[in-house]
Amino acid sequence: MKIRLGTRGSRLALWQAGRVAELIGKANPGTVVELAVVKTSGDERSEFEEITPEQVGEFTTELEKMLVQGKIEAAVHSAKDLPTRLPKGLLVAAYPERADPRDALVRRSKGSKEPPKGAVIATGSPRRDMLWRERWKETETRGIRGNVDRRMEKLQMESDLWGLVLACAGIDRLGGVPGTLVMERLDSGWMVPAPGQGALAVECREDNPMVARILKTIDDPRVRACVEAEKGFLCKWGGGCSESLGALGTLQPNGTIHLQAAVKDPRGGVLRAQMEGPVTEAELLGVRLAEEMRRGAEEMRRG
Repeated sequence: MKIRLGTRGSRLALWQAGRVAELIGKANPGTVVELAVVKTSGDERSEFEEITPEQVGEFTTELEKMLVQGKIEAAVHSAKDLPTRLPKGLLVAAYPERADPRDALVRRSKGSKEPPKGAVIATGSPRRDMLWRERWKETETRGIRGNVDRRMEKLQMESDLWGLVLACAGIDRLGGVPGTLVMERLDSGWMVPAPGQGALAVECREDNPMVARILKTIDDPRVRACVEAEKGFLCKWGGGCSESLGALGTLQPNGTIHLQAAVKDPRGGVLRAQMEGPVTEAELLGVRLAEEMRRGAEEMRRG
């Protein structure tokens, strides 16, 4: 059988699609996977605009249209880019693996290890901006667009930039940082990752059970449970890529999921909370945590 696997055309997206194709081939001998490269609206915005609000689905819509139209049988996404509500008739058949979900600080190798007063940190994420400012109040943040390679090139070329914050997963999958830069993995208890960060999501049509069965062979239930908890929180809280929120689920030795989250509070600070629950109720755990944090936010407003 042949599966046409849709993917964006960036170096990172092609790496991710290639990895999924490799996993499918190993689990399903005889299945041929052909990559179909699609340029999304998000790619175009990243290429031509320096700073624009990130919108839900800007990296996924075109791939999903091709799925619905039957031009491809499956599509690979970064799980954090996938909207919480999928188009009718589509499903995530596999969350095959997850790289390090944390964020990283990338800076020049020759320089101070901590940002000096007035240092400029680049990030294209409202979440990272919010959490960075919470800890390093005497520094400045600046928006930045582009893929992982382009952002690191800007750091090397623009002398007024002290550092930038990126996802560890993208850096690791592309082979690390150049020799002139260093990477520090940030504590997820402080810099809470975006829901789904580091995970891959493989989408297909509900009415194509043969493809769904093949993709199920590469699904990791542990990754699925954690991502569903994080996405459950995001869906209940409301919002998407542009939201100033983070959520991270981790499996515990006793079989439960620990879910932590951080959101912008009504006073302009950061509201944090955590909760544990059974793996079988992963999405519900995210919903419950969001409800608890909404009550906390309302109390702040009244207070």
